[in-house]
Amino acid sequence: MKPPNEKVDPKTLRPGRIQHEQLSGEQVGRIKALQQTFSDVDSSSLDKWVEDFKRDQDPEREIRIFERMAQAYRAYCSGKNLTPEAKQDVFHIVCLRSGAPDSEVLSGLELKVLSVEDAREILKYYNGAPAPIQVSTTPGST
Repeated sequence: MKPPNEKVDPKTLRPGRIQHEQLSGEQVGRIKALQQTFSDVDSSSLDKWVEDFKRDQDPEREIRIFERMAQAYRAYCSGKNLTPEAKQDVFHIVCLRSGAPDSEVLSGLELKVLSVEDAREILKYYNGAPAPIQVSTTPGST
């Protein structure tokens, strides 16, 4: 396990092993809603989304985090005619915010089209404490 708050290049991560052979029907339904919400910025199939959550040690925790991300994403994007690049920026911001406080997100933010003011507005929609991703360095897992 990496020390807490150590930055890891996401490009170096590899999928871990499946931790849960099955998720509940209710969890799969929630994952389907998440996949639909983020379909503009993540073209992964529902099967891939479900498989990824099966790899999480605590899929319920991760689903709740993604639901907070989706709520903020929808709240900001609703009623706006955003370009694909702008939607990517929104997704990037909510992903970062899921694991770090507002100040850290804003200090290291690299946006393609949105402004820092837009980022501040997006951050207002995110409810919940930061829940950093836990990365394991054991063989066969991430």
